Amino acid sequence: MARKVADPAVMRAVAHPLRLQILDEMWDANRPLRAADLAEILGEPANSISYHVRKLRDAGYVIDVEGPEGSTARDHWYAAPQRGIRTEGETGSPAEAAGAAQRTRYAQLAETVSAAQHAELGPQLHIDGALWLPEDVAEDFVKRFADLATQMRTASFDALETAEDGTPFTRYAFLADLVPGSRHGERIERPVEEVPGMDPERLEDEEGS
Repeated sequence: MARKVADPAVMRAVAHPLRLQILDEMWDANRPLRAADLAEILGEPANSISYHVRKLRDAGYVIDVEGPEGSTARDHWYAAPQRGIRTEGETGSPAEAAGAAQRTRYAQLAETVSAAQHAELGPQLHIDGALWLPEDVAEDFVKRFADLATQMRTASFDALETAEDGTPFTRYAFLADLVPGSRHGERIERPVEEVPGMDPERLEDEEGS
């Protein structure tokens, strides 16, 4: 379940690419990890990882947990029990902090796409752009996107249950936001008669390319 965040300071805690990587690894591990474990996975210095894990713990994304049987008392074990981040509120400092975190995530995803292209691995699919929609239609698509995301996560869990031993799994990065455009603090709106249209035949050509 995604964590709902309203405090700007808490949201800013994840506006750092290494902290987002740490959370990704902790969410995927589904078990307690030490800073040393994360340092080995991410190829980063252990002291740097420890610092960022503490910042995530202070913000509430990471918690202290007991280590597995046989672990020593000096080891500090951590978990990130709530997967995902979602902000509440649309104006003021919370939104600005959320924007900082989102920009960091977008930059991280762009690096992932670039690396995949360099390795001739993809992306499997890339879609971006801007379009005009009435608010009720946009809300309908939000629900449909949310349903699709749920289906993808369910398919992931089902595949884990049914896959044969040795089946290779790949972690795929994706990011989807349907964000109202704004300028000078106001929503960008036009009456339908002033909305720029697109030739349906041109749209079909672009989809088929």
